[in-house]
Amino acid sequence: MLSVKKVLKRSKSMLNKNQKEYQIVLPNKTIAILPDHRFQTLMEKEVLPYLSSICRAGYVASSAGTGRLYFEAYRPARARGAVVISHGFTESAEKYKEAIYYFTQAGYQVYLAEHRGHGRSVRDTSHPNMVHINHFSDYVRDLHTFIRKIVKPAAKGLPLYLYAHSMGGAIGAFYLEAYPHVFQKAVLTAPMLSINIGAIPSSFARAIGRVMLRHGLGESYAPGQHAYTPGEQFRGSCCSCLERYRYHKAVKDASPLFQSSGSSYSWAYQSLNACQSITRKKNCARIKVPVLIFRSLNDDSVRAKGIRLFVGNTPSARLVKVTGSKHEIYNSPACVLEGYYKKIFQFFGP
Repeated sequence: MLSVKKVLKRSKSMLNKNQKEYQIVLPNKTIAILPDHRFQTLMEKEVLPYLSSICRAGYVASSAGTGRLYFEAYRPARARGAVVISHGFTESAEKYKEAIYYFTQAGYQVYLAEHRGHGRSVRDTSHPNMVHINHFSDYVRDLHTFIRKIVKPAAKGLPLYLYAHSMGGAIGAFYLEAYPHVFQKAVLTAPMLSINIGAIPSSFARAIGRVMLRHGLGESYAPGQHAYTPGEQFRGSCCSCLERYRYHKAVKDASPLFQSSGSSYSWAYQSLNACQSITRKKNCARIKVPVLIFRSLNDDSVRAKGIRLFVGNTPSARLVKVTGSKHEIYNSPACVLEGYYKKIFQFFGP
């Protein structure tokens, strides 16, 4: 049992760590990481007003022509490049305002389209909270449509960089294999290259999914998946920073548009197949650009074996292991984000 003195000492140490200033030091600029204890205040008073001043929001037709994809474009003056963000499962553009802020402060334009079934974009199901897809390649074609119709005309020849998280990382890796010459470099953060489905073998899960689709049940919730409930707790979340978790949860609770939740059988089946395809050696060999991959050592959403397989099969890929974080590395405490963004900007180059 800890003594009162040791408990007080540990509490003081944590307080000092949370209130310490962390920075991203660039060759021509220093960017302050938003401190944990002032996160909500700074987001509301500084970050969001600044981003609103340089944001253009709109819609672009999806690749299949069945609806529209919502997008946001941020264009600071004198940009050095353009970052395309591919967000994760059940997320939206709202989840990436902090990351967008750092990228724009560093001199990059930022472009993000909400994937189908997420946020304000078209949905392939009438279930308001369900994430459903008929073919995983639809995500990839949507991303290419967005880049071709919105990003490239607006970026006007600037080098393009990919920043992709989790499901968005799988979409991004798939995209790099299908279109190897679009991006200069790519960052995949906790990419979904092998889904954690517990003790069930992937082959068995795919077989179940195949049967469900054949019986017309692809648009039903997969086991363990369900509609959105506001009762999620920080302890069971993918976030390792309480202040950031509370902020993003309040945003999600406030609008049904951001309450994408459980996956359908079809999404699970298509995603498991996509993970298997993406990590095949012959497909990885198609990637021609440098790829920086981040993996949290405390990630219970995606399996490390998929990331290791992808890195091993992709000569241009490099892996960085992150401590002090969970699946959402970009939602870590400031002390983790400092090193995280430092590596990203070093990788992008001057």
